[in-house]
Amino acid sequence: MTRKLLKRDERVASILAAAARAFAVGGFAATSMDDIAAEAGVTKLIVYRHFDTKQALYERVLDDTRDRLAQALRFRERDTDPDMIAQLLAAARADPAAFALLFRHSAREPQFARYAGGFRDRVLQIAVQALPATVPPELRPWIAMLSFSVVVDGILLWLDSGTPAADAAVAAHLRRVAAAASAIEQHR
Repeated sequence: MTRKLLKRDERVASILAAAARAFAVGGFAATSMDDIAAEAGVTKLIVYRHFDTKQALYERVLDDTRDRLAQALRFRERDTDPDMIAQLLAAARADPAAFALLFRHSAREPQFARYAGGFRDRVLQIAVQALPATVPPELRPWIAMLSFSVVVDGILLWLDSGTPAADAAVAAHLRRVAAAASAIEQHR
């Protein structure tokens, strides 16, 4: 069997995808470069040709994931969009391991928590602005954080057990749940 030689960019992309899958299983500490090489179907030497350290590889996966999510949500093009939840779910579905890595593992690993935190902070800025004017200023950050947590945890749970065919329905449900959090003031 002959192996296909990949161009540098293709090889790096292949290693990054494999690293996301391997890291998503056990996080940074429990994943070795051997695990990543095995997942990528290459030798450890090939991985080291492209990434000097495991930490550099992990950070690159997190950077690329955060960039893809920001691009999917078009952070630079607009402030709010009612379809952000569907867009976030679609981006997560495209690379579920990377999404889980960012929000399950790196968020709980002190040296990498800034990756998930930075993304969360940008989403919260947008979410606070999108809240109805009836929400008092002192509740706005809390409601935005609650909505973000519900959406991200909901997406993570859905990626673990759901099928892509129902993604639109799940995004609509998550949108209703997030909207219900902003309606909390009406029940006071």
